[in-house]
Amino acid sequence: MTWNRSPAGGGSAVTVDHSDDTGLARLRELGYRQELKRDLSVLSNFAFSFSIISVLTGVTTLYNTGLNFGGPATMTFGWFVAGAFTMAVGASMAEICSSFPTSGGLYYWSARLSGKRWAPFASWITGWFNVVGQWAVTTSVDYSLAQLIQVIILLATGGKTGGGYVASKYMVLGFHAAILLSHAVINSLPISCLSFLGQFAAAWNVLGVFVLMIAVPTVATERASAEFVFTHFNTDNDGAGIRSSLYIFVLGLLMSQYTFTGYDASAHMTEETKNADKNGPIGIISAIGISILVGWGYILGITFAVKDIPYLLSPDNDAGGYAIAEVFYLAFKSRYGSGVGGIVCLGIVAVAIYLCGMSSVTSNSRMAYAFSRDGAMPFSSVWHKVNRQDVPINAVWLSAFIALCMALPTKKNAVSGQPGGVPGDGVHRHGGAVHLVRAAGPVPGDSGAQVLRAGALQPGPLRRHGRLGRCALGGHHLRALLAAGRVPGHQGHAQLHTRRRRRPLLPRHRVLGAQRQALVHGPHHQSGWMNKTRHASRIHACLTEWSPRSSEQHCPATHLALRVLRAALPNVQSELR
Repeated sequence: MTWNRSPAGGGSAVTVDHSDDTGLARLRELGYRQELKRDLSVLSNFAFSFSIISVLTGVTTLYNTGLNFGGPATMTFGWFVAGAFTMAVGASMAEICSSFPTSGGLYYWSARLSGKRWAPFASWITGWFNVVGQWAVTTSVDYSLAQLIQVIILLATGGKTGGGYVASKYMVLGFHAAILLSHAVINSLPISCLSFLGQFAAAWNVLGVFVLMIAVPTVATERASAEFVFTHFNTDNDGAGIRSSLYIFVLGLLMSQYTFTGYDASAHMTEETKNADKNGPIGIISAIGISILVGWGYILGITFAVKDIPYLLSPDNDAGGYAIAEVFYLAFKSRYGSGVGGIVCLGIVAVAIYLCGMSSVTSNSRMAYAFSRDGAMPFSSVWHKVNRQDVPINAVWLSAFIALCMALPTKKNAVSGQPGGVPGDGVHRHGGAVHLVRAAGPVPGDSGAQVLRAGALQPGPLRRHGRLGRCALGGHHLRALLAAGRVPGHQGHAQLHTRRRRRPLLPRHRVLGAQRQALVHGPHHQSGWMNKTRHASRIHACLTEWSPRSSEQHCPATHLALRVLRAALPNVQSELR
């Protein structure tokens, strides 16, 4: 069979013989002309989906979420729950792919299955959700690699406890941009090169999983019991205040569900796959099935090396709160006195994430190419062009550019440059808030006290156990959040957060200073602008003269939390001195 390449490709006529290719015949029946080079085998098609699913990428990136919400039990059993539902969706997609093997994938299927009346709307909304979601996936994958590089540098220079170097948020964004640039360059190569890299990526993921799932628990001097791995259900959720076990379990599934994404790549690569009506569906089903088995082994191997969940999640450990990095580092350091082996293991994961991002850009570009070919994107005539190597070059660079733009908000929203995004020790001013970090000691018997992270500092009333309510304080609301230390070497946080109620009469920094001084040391003046400390003196009196019978009368708003803050008062005073 012969055809002429589309004039949009900018080249001369090309003659290719695929007379026995059923996928090509089906594509022509659907009304499309072959523009991309059909050179992928069933193994290559599978490799793209498998390397985008990439259990090393998904599990490593969101292992903190799994530990935090439900812990080992949620991860080990929730993996099969998410895998079963994913396989059901994948089986349906594979069946549709066998009938409509086009690079458009989901949006084209929606148009054909929804009927003539709803076809334009269904295909348009599905296509935009798909293409934007794929750009977001590329952003997530490459930015997670940039963060992992940040952690590797930190551990290689001594770790957080050893004064290691912490790359700033601007450097992390620079890492992200450099990674995307390299991915765009690689995806500008002919499909034969990408086919080889895709197969290499699949092999790396499989071998990497087996190396890590065997090496890490074997090297670790202390290992968790089978009972812990299969039955321990973590409900602490690090200050989130969630008590429902079902809700915690569902949130813990996010790690598994985040991993099981990207298997639609087999559909987006069908116009470059031989006999795509058969090999595309095989790629989808096999990528999901093998990922379920390999990923579960990886989760088990790593979780058997977990002993102290709060310490692994603490921003004060050597990896700055990056749980899997700390597991690898401690396993080798406890055995050999050096964490170099753990850093090498992180390097294996970093390569897998890099290859995952590369395959993600490949899938993104094919989706953008097909979507613009049908005229659904602005400047469609630009994005669906292919070069002399039959590569949708403009769509490749568009995908990389948008993935970079999607990461730019992280520069503004990051609290600090540390891996955990949590400020360090001392007194910090940020956005009108005074944060007194490490100011509170543990209070025996306070079941509601938890270690707070920066993410817990949200405006609004406090209704969770173990925290203070609101008290009027000189035209502001004083929010004192206290957490007992559950992490060795990290004695908790006491944080003061002010929220403007009306414009203060004096400069804000003077008012905040007066509030803080009055809270800790009591009022120094009773007239003039220092009357702003009037309510603070009442709080101070409650703290120093508190008794269970009188607390409700003196300061009703803080009655439930006075015992906690009373115990922390000496530490707050010493911190501010």
